[in-house]
Amino acid sequence: MIETKPLADAFGAEVLDVDLGTAAIAGQAAELRTALHRHQVLLFRGGCAGPADQLRITELFGRAAESWTSSHAHPDDPRLEVFEESPPRAHRRPSEHWHSDASFLELPTDVTVLHALTVPEEGGQTAFTDTRAALAGLPAPLRARIQQLTAVHDFGRRFSALREKTARVSAERAVRERAEFPPVRHPLVREHPVTGAPALYLNELCLYHVEGLTPAESEQLLAELYERTLRPQWQYEHRWQVGDVLVWDNPSLLHRGYPVPVGQRRMLHRSTAAYRERRP
Repeated sequence: MIETKPLADAFGAEVLDVDLGTAAIAGQAAELRTALHRHQVLLFRGGCAGPADQLRITELFGRAAESWTSSHAHPDDPRLEVFEESPPRAHRRPSEHWHSDASFLELPTDVTVLHALTVPEEGGQTAFTDTRAALAGLPAPLRARIQQLTAVHDFGRRFSALREKTARVSAERAVRERAEFPPVRHPLVREHPVTGAPALYLNELCLYHVEGLTPAESEQLLAELYERTLRPQWQYEHRWQVGDVLVWDNPSLLHRGYPVPVGQRRMLHRSTAAYRERRP
């Protein structure tokens, strides 16, 4: 049986005495998936030697998926992405906004895996907020009000504009991406695809408006939900060490990155997965 220790009072756990670098880890996959659904964030200190190891680790939690974009593509495998930050830069990165990965897709990302290769002496943290606990903590009338509401997630608005502004993509490519990813609808309270546990489903980058409300009503409701969701008691902030492997459950969390100070550098490899077992 795997052993864990808490990362914070709210959620998150470090997995102890598990060797990610061996094929034997496959025998613990079911336990690790159960731990992920319980703790939402899992940390492994070391044990990932490179891309092949990272993809094997990713497959423990689901089917490793190709990225929706090639703008960060790893040269060896389209299922891996390279995120390297070395400031200064003129604009806030998209990933510095609170989001759940790829909510602009009909089937959003379930699991994200990050492997830290280079970390700054300060800054560059990744923060998480628990939208499952935030939902449970809402006043009963507000929780009842939003249960059946649906929200539109639109890649072509803020997210696309930020990608173009930060020179992630050219203007021509941005036009192609907007055509490739039309708006999609998701419940404002979304059930977990495996456990069925409800959680708020928000995204500062992509959530455009709540259906059935006027623009002013939608803006007011979303502002209140973000304010209540982004309170410190629902959060965990991860300070990276070289070799860290961090795995998290997107359906029940929002996350964001923090800037890297001038003169420092951070490089992470990212992979994602879709849960194999899903509720009917």
